[in-house]
Amino acid sequence: MLKAIQLAMDDYLPWDRKLPSGATPLQECLSRRESYDVAAAPGSEAIMYVSIIPNAEACDIGGPPILDVGANYVIDTRGWRILRVQQ
Repeated sequence: MLKAIQLAMDDYLPWDRKLPSGATPLQECLSRRESYDVAAAPGSEAIMYVSIIPNAEACDIGGPPILDVGANYVIDTRGWRILRVQQ
């Protein structure tokens, strides 16, 4: 399960991702992995489902709720590849 989570998170928020100059505080917050909650569940036939969801309290900068970030992944645990991403 942990390997599937890592694969999804590496795709969603790569370690070498750079912020644009002049990034807003919200963009800076959303660029940190600790700003997200992750849920994973096994599926059938070597499939793992992973959801990456922003933590509402992590990036609370006084604006509207964050609704348009996060992703859902379907991971093949035999070949360790991403089968589907929904953002």
